[in-house]
Amino acid sequence: MNIKKLIINGLTVAAVALVLPACKKSFTDLTPKGIVPVTSYYNTEIDIRTALNGTYSSLRPTYNEFYGFGEVPSDNTQSFSESEVNYGEMDKLNWNSTSTKIQDAWSRYYATIAYANIVLGHVNTPPMTQAARNSYTGQAKFLRALSYFNLVRMFGGVPLILTELTSEEQAYTYLRTPAADVYAQIEKDLTEAALVLPPSYTGNDIGRATSIAANALLGKVYMYENKLGLAESTLAAVASTAGTLLPYDQAFGQGKDNNREIIFSVQYLGGGFGEGNTFASGFVPQTSGTTIINVSGGSNNIGTPDLYNAFEAGDLRLNTAIGVFTSGTFTYYYAKKFTYATVAAGNEGDNDWPVLRYGDVLLMYAEVLNENGKTTEALTQLNLVRARAGLLPRLGLLQGPARTAIRNERRVELCFEGERWFDLIRWGTFVQVMTAYRNTYTPPSGSIANVVSTMALYPIPRRELTLNTRLTPNPGY
Repeated sequence: MNIKKLIINGLTVAAVALVLPACKKSFTDLTPKGIVPVTSYYNTEIDIRTALNGTYSSLRPTYNEFYGFGEVPSDNTQSFSESEVNYGEMDKLNWNSTSTKIQDAWSRYYATIAYANIVLGHVNTPPMTQAARNSYTGQAKFLRALSYFNLVRMFGGVPLILTELTSEEQAYTYLRTPAADVYAQIEKDLTEAALVLPPSYTGNDIGRATSIAANALLGKVYMYENKLGLAESTLAAVASTAGTLLPYDQAFGQGKDNNREIIFSVQYLGGGFGEGNTFASGFVPQTSGTTIINVSGGSNNIGTPDLYNAFEAGDLRLNTAIGVFTSGTFTYYYAKKFTYATVAAGNEGDNDWPVLRYGDVLLMYAEVLNENGKTTEALTQLNLVRARAGLLPRLGLLQGPARTAIRNERRVELCFEGERWFDLIRWGTFVQVMTAYRNTYTPPSGSIANVVSTMALYPIPRRELTLNTRLTPNPGY
């Protein structure tokens, strides 16, 4: 079978169809193994479903390194000398437009968008029930919106591609769309997806995007746009229907995927087939050898002393979230919530990556309530999360102290999950917070660069600027 896949300007020009193997764990245990011309595909519902499954699968490499952009630059996690080659520039805030990690992220998000656009461009061709067509359409729009949300958070305005690309010349016609317009499209995709997606699935379809996931992401998008009224009403509906706060040690770990707290996660399959993740093997200290898990680790996404000390005494989440390992003069606060004792063949982990979960929704809802002047109601939502952690409730706080309490709770509740850096930027506090952190801590791999406001966005990759000279760079790069 011939393979035809053209990458232009970081955007996958995909006049192709994804051909995928049979299921094992769930619908996402399907990876593009070959590509055939569009003209000989998309004639049946199975073709559309298979292409959609490939769109989900394309999230795996992206989220395998999502923490490198959402945690490592922040005061939550750090790199060590042994992980310096991978994430040192993210840790020390000295990335640039030629950074490989940044280029990879850009290309991977646009690959997912291209696959979603293929599904949306061909979903009306084959015969199927309207319910099935609605579901496939809603899922593809959710995945496209999720990819654009991450792109706009990372880069600001980006090329907005909503149809299948078929030529190099066509790719070069797309310039950077203003961030506000990208957000408007994200809102549109998620609103339309929420109207047609089911609230849940059964069997092998568990893990697909639901109407609840679409609305949860929409609520988060509204927060990032500072549309707090819309965020409140959207998150209120999600908070009342989304799920359950499980004991923290039941929400994370091997064999605990797709639990009642998960709203949407990226599904992984371990075992050496290229469908697993590197969380367990990558997050434990390299110097631990095989004392924590059965393979040597990579010292990636290691917690900082500042994060460890942010947990209150008696917090039941601490022992699940963070493991402590000492080697020589270094103490490693590793991401225990993503590790487990035995990693299968190829060092590929099986545990999923939580993109949206109920604890996050409750804290977002608390935040918007407080910002909208409803502090008493906000504390009620905050205290649901604190009660799960075995902590006393926050009572009688005014808006300012409540804001601090909610932000601190987000930090520890969601640690290692890729939220901290984007939260600091969204709050407009990252320069202040990271400057204070820089003045207090020196990462084991070296000092942090001076923190400046232009770091709120990552640079447009140099390769993209070279291929399409009409693209403009971000300020400061």
